[in-house]
Amino acid sequence: MTIVAKAEQPIGVFDSGVGGLTVVNKLRHLLPHEDIIYVGDTKRNPYGTRTQNEILTFTEQIIAFLERRQVKLIVFACNTATAVAYMKMREKTKTLLLGMSRGIETARHISTENRIAVFATPLTIANHVHRDEAAQLDPSLTIVEQPCASLAALIERGQLNTEEMRQAVTADTKPVLEAHVDTAIFGCTHYPFVQPLFEEICGDSIVFVDPAHETALQASAILKKEGLLNGQKERGRLRLCFTAEVQRGQKLAAHLLPPHEFTTEEVVLS
Repeated sequence: MTIVAKAEQPIGVFDSGVGGLTVVNKLRHLLPHEDIIYVGDTKRNPYGTRTQNEILTFTEQIIAFLERRQVKLIVFACNTATAVAYMKMREKTKTLLLGMSRGIETARHISTENRIAVFATPLTIANHVHRDEAAQLDPSLTIVEQPCASLAALIERGQLNTEEMRQAVTADTKPVLEAHVDTAIFGCTHYPFVQPLFEEICGDSIVFVDPAHETALQASAILKKEGLLNGQKERGRLRLCFTAEVQRGQKLAAHLLPPHEFTTEEVVLS
């Protein structure tokens, strides 16, 4: 049973840090009149190396925070939280929930060789969610899973154009290039921040898929189905909440979003 929501209520979006802003960016383009409250758990980032129990606890706290702000839909803009906590939270939460899209549907239409790589955090890879979804969707697909231990943390620190980042991306793409895939999914919302570097290192051999667009489309479909699309004519308000280092979050947000379109604040979840 879901909570009875109203169209004018905001959409809630959350991630372990700044990565979910890639989803917010897509939502802003697709649903410009929606108010959005974003929670980036920058104090406890990264999630990808945490235990499953920790992820469950963090997700429960964030959902409780967003429910207190009366959101009509909560979007998991975090692949790790989606892999670990989404199904459990659906059983416990009355608010409408949407997990992060895997991007498999888009990737399989792009791939001509049916060989698709997934770049993701170690915890997401350990749950094999992309591999399992691909097996159900199309058993002929080969999924090459590539855990990336350091990328999300480097992006959180703003290390987008450093030699350390280049070395990390080079190391993470090497086994994928050797596997001769032709399509790769960003299985972590942080990674599109450095998509140009991925493309530079991989050349024209791989097409990259950002599931943020699919996720935004799914959010739009849910709101339309439930009669919850905001009818206001003004551009929606965007409030970015971070659990630590608000200035860093604000600076990274400005890579994707016009600074005059959002406000930032530090919040406490527990």
